[in-house]
Amino acid sequence: MKIFIDSDVLLGVVFKRSEFENSSKVVALCEKGIVAGYTSSLILANAYYIIRNENGHKNAIVAISSIREVLTVLDFTNKSIGESIQSGWNDFENGVQNFIALNNKIGILITRNIEDYKRSSLQVMTPKQFLESEKLRDE
Repeated sequence: MKIFIDSDVLLGVVFKRSEFENSSKVVALCEKGIVAGYTSSLILANAYYIIRNENGHKNAIVAISSIREVLTVLDFTNKSIGESIQSGWNDFENGVQNFIALNNKIGILITRNIEDYKRSSLQVMTPKQFLESEKLRDE
C-alpha cells in the first residue's frame, strides 16, 4: 500500500502538535515497511523553512534528514504544476501535491486538512481515519 503524507502530518510529528500521536503512528508504519510512505520535495522545502524558523537550521536539517530516511521523496515537476494550474484548485500548492500523488499512482493522501483536498480523486484521510480504516491503530 502506498500513501502520500502531507506537510501538516509531518510538521505535527516534528512539533508534537495536536493529534501528533496518530501522525507518528502513520510515519512509524512507513518506517517499519508496513506501508510505503511518500512525500514531495516541495513539502520538504516548505517544512525546512517552517522548522528552521521555529528551531533553527541544524534542527531543521536533522528533521528533514530523518524524514528522508523514512519516506520516499517525489519531485514536483512541470507536469504537476501545469495540472494544478489547469485544474482550478483554489490552493495551488495542494493541487500540486494532489497531482504528484496521482502521477505516481498513490491512491491515499494523509492530511489533517481534508477540506483542502475536497476536489481530489484520491482517498483523502486524516491519520486517525487511516489508522482506523486499516485496523492498524494499536500496532
